[in-house]
Amino acid sequence: MRWSEMNSRQIDGRTRDSICVLPIGALEQHGPHLPVATDTLIAEAMSCELDAVCDEALLVMPALSITCSLHHMAFAGTLTVDHNTFRATVEQVLRSAAAHGFRRFFVLNAHGGNMAQGAATIEELATTLPECEVVFATWFRAAAAELRPLVQGAYPAVGHACEFETSLIMAIRPDLVNNKAIIDGGIVPESHLLRGDMLSGAPVTRSLPFDNITTSGVWGKPSLASAQKGRSILDTTIPVLKNLLAAYWPDAPGIVSNTSTNGEQTELLCSVVCESDKE
Repeated sequence: MRWSEMNSRQIDGRTRDSICVLPIGALEQHGPHLPVATDTLIAEAMSCELDAVCDEALLVMPALSITCSLHHMAFAGTLTVDHNTFRATVEQVLRSAAAHGFRRFFVLNAHGGNMAQGAATIEELATTLPECEVVFATWFRAAAAELRPLVQGAYPAVGHACEFETSLIMAIRPDLVNNKAIIDGGIVPESHLLRGDMLSGAPVTRSLPFDNITTSGVWGKPSLASAQKGRSILDTTIPVLKNLLAAYWPDAPGIVSNTSTNGEQTELLCSVVCESDKE
């Protein structure tokens, strides 16, 4: 259920074993054909679909939409906050919910620019909010292995305002896609060590303003997008995310342990999450 659509008594009546889902997106340019809210729309849609397959037993919190987008500021429409503000906002939102007794939080991220700061935030929360359990996942990395077969284009097909993101908005909000403005774009890095995409990070990290790698704001091949592919992306990703929740909180409302169609995957996800908690 959506947190914002419930009244105070309804929220208070939920068991504190419930999983609270915090969608995190962005408000930044996505080329000439997608809305600036693209990442937020994706994060919200995935959170609500995840709730649906969990019998609406999750508490889907209001999405954080203005996040770490400084690298997109050369393009009009982008709004951003600095890293400290982002980390403080995530922490204070979770602390607010924790003050009401909730202790299980799944932060579902849909923006690459939030990944490093999101990981740092929950690392800090492990010691500053020890009574709570916080899991941070970026959807396209969590389901990367399952999603890779859906990529049609040659590198760089999936990056930003790309084959995947355009397909998802075509499936979620087709009214917001300007099909006539779709163009492919993006400069390929010189070294193979710098060649990452949505699904896999490059071995070497380099940070550049986005206008240094694209003139249109697009990095990828949105010309290969379709609503059908967007639906396939959702149908592929949601079970992976549910498996993750089942691995970490098997007794949570709406989660039934050992019901995954891929038990090996669930075991692996549990191992990854638990090991990351130890670092």
